[in-house]
Amino acid sequence: KKIKPFMSFGKMPIANGFLNKKNFNNEFYFNMEVGFSSSISLFQLNDHPAPKLMFNNNYPFFTSSSKYMVKHFKKYSSWIKKNYYNNVKNIIEIGSNDGSFLKNFKSKKTNILGIEPSKNVADIANKKKIKTINKFFNFNTTKILKKYHKKTDIIIAANAICHIPDLKDLIKGIDNLLTSKGLFIFEEPYLGSMYKKTSYDQIYDEHIFMFSVSSIMKIFKLYNFDLINVVPQKTHGGSMRYVIGRSGEHNISKNVFKFLVQEKQKKINSIKGCLRFKKKCEISKKKLR
Repeated sequence: KKIKPFMSFGKMPIANGFLNKKNFNNEFYFNMEVGFSSSISLFQLNDHPAPKLMFNNNYPFFTSSSKYMVKHFKKYSSWIKKNYYNNVKNIIEIGSNDGSFLKNFKSKKTNILGIEPSKNVADIANKKKIKTINKFFNFNTTKILKKYHKKTDIIIAANAICHIPDLKDLIKGIDNLLTSKGLFIFEEPYLGSMYKKTSYDQIYDEHIFMFSVSSIMKIFKLYNFDLINVVPQKTHGGSMRYVIGRSGEHNISKNVFKFLVQEKQKKINSIKGCLRFKKKCEISKKKLR
C-alpha cells in the first residue's frame, strides 16, 4: 500500500556509490522518506532505488573483510547447529555475499547453496568452492532449484532481508523451498535499537525495512508462518535474530512474548514510536549544527 511519510531526509545518493570526479554530475538521487504501516507495525522507506542499482558487478562490501563479522558468523552457525540442526540435508543462504557465513555449514552430509545478486562477490564464493548462484532471491529463482523444492531444511540470512523490497514474493519463495518442519533463520538491524540510540544512519537506500519483533510476527502470520524465537544481537548497533517455522509445527519461545510486550510498552509497534524518534532526530540535527 502507499504509505504516508512521517519524515523526510531529502534527496540522497546511493550509499555505496563511490564515484570518480568525472561522474559527479550523473550521480543518482532518490527521495529518502520514511513511513510506517500500522497494520503490520512496519517501519519502511517509501521510495528506494532499483535493487540492480545497489547490488551489481561492483558491490564494494565483502563479509570476509570484517574480522568481527567472520567471528560473529562462526558463532551464529554454532548456535544454529546447537539448537536447530537435526539431520539437516539442505541449507540455503539468501544474500550469501562471499560465503563467509555459509562455509560454516559445509560438510559431507549437507548440501549448501548460496544465492547472491552481486556478481563480483558471488564469483569469489565460487572460487572458494562455496556453491553460489548469481541471482536475486525471489519466487522465480526458487522455481529453478528443483532439487530443493519442499526439501530445504534451513534457509539462513544475515542483513539481507531488509534489502528485499518485495516481501510477499520473498515469503512465496521460502514457502516453495522449506520442508514441513523447515526453518527460516535470519537477523537484521533492530528497530528498537535504532530508536534507543537515535541511530538514523541505519536509514539508507539498502535498508528498505527496519524490522521489529511485532512486524516480523505480523508479516509472516499472513502467510501461515509462526515467529518461534527471537534473540537480540550486538551487531550493526543492535540487531535481532528471528526464527520462523510453519504455523503450528513448533513451540513458540517465551522470548517472543517477552519482546512483544516490551515493544508495546515502548511504542515500537505503533506510529507513536516513529514520532518520538522523529523528534530525537530533529534535536540531534540541531545539536550537530
